[in-house]
Amino acid sequence: MTSTHHRSDTDIFSAARKALDDHPTVPQVRVHVDRGTVTLTGSVRWPREKSEAEAVVRRVDGVQGIVNKILVAQAVDPEGFDAPESR
Repeated sequence: MTSTHHRSDTDIFSAARKALDDHPTVPQVRVHVDRGTVTLTGSVRWPREKSEAEAVVRRVDGVQGIVNKILVAQAVDPEGFDAPESR
């Protein structure tokens, strides 16, 4: 949230979408803007991706607030599966 001047929701959306698309470690998430507040939705595999998406949007000029509703999918560790029990 980097500026005190007013920027239209359309401009904020475009800038946030571009910032997220240009960031190599942030997967696709959905963006909605209402009166300068950006809501992020969708799902990612790792908590750091959720945090990084918010950090990227926070740097967009004109953002007044962020609601981060991105869900972190259960990351499955293949090592965590037990072999089927023999009978």
